[in-house]
Amino acid sequence: MRRNELSAEEEWFIESMGLFFERQGVPRIGGRILGLLLLVEKPLALGEIVGLLRVSPASVSTNVRQLQASGLVDPASVPGDRRHYYVFNSAGWDHRLELAVSAMDALGQLCQDALALPELRERHKLREAVEFCDFYREELSGAAERWRVRFARRTGTQSSSPSARQRRNATR
Repeated sequence: MRRNELSAEEEWFIESMGLFFERQGVPRIGGRILGLLLLVEKPLALGEIVGLLRVSPASVSTNVRQLQASGLVDPASVPGDRRHYYVFNSAGWDHRLELAVSAMDALGQLCQDALALPELRERHKLREAVEFCDFYREELSGAAERWRVRFARRTGTQSSSPSARQRRNATR
């Protein structure tokens, strides 16, 4: 990839990522930004992203903030340059797993709270939902741990570092 244009293959991948993430509830431009950042080796300035994707600066800025909140994009700096740069954060995959675990915690708790109400105590589908949430949360937690070990081996980082969830729970 040259810094000012994309190949047909790169454009295909970026557009496919946009469509994929759109189906996941992320704005298409967010998926396109992720696709672009997955392809580049160096940080990209906001203006470079705008130019390569041919979209508005406001759209890129808004979506980059959302991607930063999700843990998949990090800000970066280039010495001597005051522009805002961004990179794909590979550790963000771990954050995505943690978000899924948190979602199952919240859904399971909601169903348990409903079962505590006299009118809803005997609803078997609510009990099934709680059981599913427990099962899915356990599976996701195991997957997150296996990913951390694999990622640590690949990157040479400490596999014993606490997960986002463990850090969050330690502060409570």
